[in-house]
Amino acid sequence: MRFEITGENRVGITRDVVNVLADFKLDIRAFEVTTHHIFADIPAIRPERFPLLAHRLMQLPGIEDVKPIDRLPTERRRAQLHATLAALGDPVIAVDANGLIAQANPAAQNIAGSPDAPLRDRPLADFLTDPDIDDLRQSHFRLPEREVTLGGQTYLLQVEPIGHVDDGTDAADDAPWGGVMVFHRAARLGRVMTALQDRSHTGFDDIIGQSKVLARVKAQAKRLASVDAPLLILGETGTGKELFARACHRASNRADQPFLALNCAAMPEGLAESELFGYAAGAFTSARRGGKPGLLELADGGTLFLDEIGELTPYLQAKLLRVLQDGRFRRVGGTDEIAVDVRIISATNRDLDAMSHDGTFREDLYFRLNVLGITLPPLRDRREDIAELALYFVTRTAQQTERATPHIASDALSWLASHDWPGNVRELENTLFRAVALLDGDILTARDLTTTASNPPATVADDPGRLRDPANSAPATDPINAAIAQGTLAEGMDMLEREMLIRLYPDYPSSRKLAERLGVSHTAIARKLRKYGISG
Repeated sequence: MRFEITGENRVGITRDVVNVLADFKLDIRAFEVTTHHIFADIPAIRPERFPLLAHRLMQLPGIEDVKPIDRLPTERRRAQLHATLAALGDPVIAVDANGLIAQANPAAQNIAGSPDAPLRDRPLADFLTDPDIDDLRQSHFRLPEREVTLGGQTYLLQVEPIGHVDDGTDAADDAPWGGVMVFHRAARLGRVMTALQDRSHTGFDDIIGQSKVLARVKAQAKRLASVDAPLLILGETGTGKELFARACHRASNRADQPFLALNCAAMPEGLAESELFGYAAGAFTSARRGGKPGLLELADGGTLFLDEIGELTPYLQAKLLRVLQDGRFRRVGGTDEIAVDVRIISATNRDLDAMSHDGTFREDLYFRLNVLGITLPPLRDRREDIAELALYFVTRTAQQTERATPHIASDALSWLASHDWPGNVRELENTLFRAVALLDGDILTARDLTTTASNPPATVADDPGRLRDPANSAPATDPINAAIAQGTLAEGMDMLEREMLIRLYPDYPSSRKLAERLGVSHTAIARKLRKYGISG
């Protein structure tokens, strides 16, 4: 039976408790003392005798309470430790300074090939040859991370020391009792990287747009997301190919596994190869000791997104083909084959079909990648989504720049709808970001957009600087020509002034707002509004 004694922190109280237990002729299996508390485990005491023992203990000076408990504090902490270790998916082994295993979690038991026979008190060398115990002791159990093999599998080893021996000598001040060895699988590191890199948790419902053409593509992508086969996403630059790739991953059976991405056009062949396939120890001069896992290993069980797949070199195309065929590859400079289970989602804005016919892209790889496919529409084919996208980007930019969200004027929406957007959604986002970041007022107008746009809007042939009216493809009457036709300078100036006020008044429907927009007094604007008969 286990019980807890609560009392004063006086000298001799523990001795008095032990004397009472001796008077009752009770053997103590476990005894723990902390400030104001004494815990005891006495198997011989029966529940019916406990009240008598408790009454005798309460007669001791300073004893305040005696009550039964289910576990001693050390037992509770040990149970919590075992539960924590069991919950870890990575193998964890604690060793003492002599190289004997002190603790091992279930994952380590399984990897070591002895799920039933405890590893405790067995030599670490029986399961791990590198590093050996001499290396661990000499480094005071502070080795840098390195790749090791445990149970025939490759892990990234992390070692941390446990305490130190304090026997009063200077030589022993830094001598640890032992160390904890944590073995990380590459795929688990991939999940950590995914969690750190992708906090948006993008799904299909997060893709902005209600147009019919986008709804059709989203419905198609949702159906293909659950099919565990390679997926090829085609579309112009800036159409959201990676956004759809992430959404497909989250809608698949691999949603809780890693999602990692590589831009095939962003690095030279050698660097792209080591990033994709990893490298073995000593593969090249600057290689990290112990080697490095590539994205294929890190994404094991999950999804690897290869953007700009059309830029992949012929050599890497051949290596990738092998992975798609049988799920196996070798690291750079390595001899062992590594098996992975990875779904490949690739994307490009190039015509892979034509490239496969002219020999610039492997035809067999194209067929392997294009098992499933979707084509994303350009923004000019879904102009009805522009207003919703604009509101989203303007609101987000205002939050990023810590300012109030400006109102988007009607002429700005007309300007946005009239643009062909060769850069698609990415160009729209960048244009709005620049405009909002440079905006002085609280209303975003077409003038603010035209001064920051990276590309001119759709134009008419007879006047390259003139916007097309989005409601009517025919050019609107040019106020410059109309002013010239008035004959006199005064009449032309009045014409231009009236045209400007007519266009701005709907977005600034008061003399004060319009005066602030034009930088003049509101009384002057009120007088001109009356002159030209402009009112709401």
